[in-house]
Amino acid sequence: MLFIAERCTGCRNCQLICSLSHEGECSPSLSRIIIKAEGLHFTATFTPECDECLRCITYCPYGAIEEED
Repeated sequence: MLFIAERCTGCRNCQLICSLSHEGECSPSLSRIIIKAEGLHFTATFTPECDECLRCITYCPYGAIEEED
């Protein structure tokens, strides 16, 4: 998974769809992707539990996550 920080707005759609898909509820704390804000700059960390289901890519409206080649 490739995170493109310049495209991320911090909407956290990726975290919500991840937690909903895998845990059955919309809770960023249960997500397998962690988005952190550093001012207006965002970083992402994928936890070891991430199975690369690609839902975060599908639901990111800004194209901030891509599948790595």
